[in-house]
Amino acid sequence: MAVLVAVGLVAGVHPGVAVVVIVAYLWPVLFLMLAAVWAGYHAHHRRRRQQSRPFQEADFLRGVAAEIDAGSSVRHAVIAGAARAPDLNLEPAVHLAAAGRPAAEVAQRLQEALPVNGRLSAAAYSLVAESGAEASAVFSGLAVRAAGAGEIERERRVMTAQARLSAALVGGLPVVVTLMMGAMGRGPNVQGAGAVVTALGVGLIGLGGLMVWLMVHQR
Repeated sequence: MAVLVAVGLVAGVHPGVAVVVIVAYLWPVLFLMLAAVWAGYHAHHRRRRQQSRPFQEADFLRGVAAEIDAGSSVRHAVIAGAARAPDLNLEPAVHLAAAGRPAAEVAQRLQEALPVNGRLSAAAYSLVAESGAEASAVFSGLAVRAAGAGEIERERRVMTAQARLSAALVGGLPVVVTLMMGAMGRGPNVQGAGAVVTALGVGLIGLGGLMVWLMVHQR
């Protein structure tokens, strides 16, 4: 093991990767626990970012409306408003707007970046950019619509929190316990028919948890 780690370090492997390999080899149970914590943290962080996207879209659209009210062009309004939504992929639209590209190209990027009002915002941008009309009220209305969608999603998650927790416990906990027992040498019989029964049981438990998860995530 030491020789393999040394060869890896000499070959340019990151020291962090070597530490992970050593921990997984010497303390497999600790490695599984740390891996589960890491996966849970990143899943929670990613979910929080997704939940905030409608509210950030609302902030962006409010910023666009405010800039237009202040006398800015819609191109400048998009560039300034993008700073309010760091988790939305508005950089392509900002770069195209700053470069003076045609309105249709900027509108297409806006449609791709905004999760709630993509098409409506793209249409409003094209209309304002090509006609010079004042449309701050349109962007303000779209902001209200995006904020409303975010509130509905938040309420849905609150109402289904108990069901999602049950799905996680029913589907995930037995699998984790089985893996940990196997790593400690105390798992079930994995020879012959015992392996088939164990795999079938764990698979059915995981399938049940997945079905519950799918049901509570349906809109």
